[in-house]
Amino acid sequence: MRMLITAGPTREYLDDVRYLSNASSGRMGYALAEAALAAGHQVLLITGPVALTPPAGAEVRQVETTEELLAACDAVWTECDGVIATAAVCDYRPRSRFPGKLAKTGVSLELELVETADVLAELG
Repeated sequence: MRMLITAGPTREYLDDVRYLSNASSGRMGYALAEAALAAGHQVLLITGPVALTPPAGAEVRQVETTEELLAACDAVWTECDGVIATAAVCDYRPRSRFPGKLAKTGVSLELELVETADVLAELG
C-alpha cells in the first residue's frame, strides 16, 4: 500500500518574520510513518516545519502554510491507497500579509483573521 501521511504544524504569516501556528511537534505523524514503513508500506510524508529527522525510506515533501499542505496533498492523494492526516493545521490566517517586518508604533494592532482551508474535507 502507498500511504499519504501528514504531520507537524502549518504556519500562517502576519509579516515576513511573524506567523500564527501551534506547538505541534510532528511526532505522531512521524511515528505512524515509521510504523507504516516497518509494515512494508510505501510512505509519502508531507510535513510542516518540525525538528525531526524523517524516517528512512519515506518520500518526504516539506510544506509551511495550510495552502501549501493542501496543494501538496491534492497533487498526490489519488495515487495513494490511504491517508492518515495528523498535521496540526492552523485554522486561521491573516486576511492580508504585511510586507516586510511590522514596526512598533505605540498603538494597538488589529488583525482580521479568516479561516484556512479544511485540508481533510477537501480531500474527502
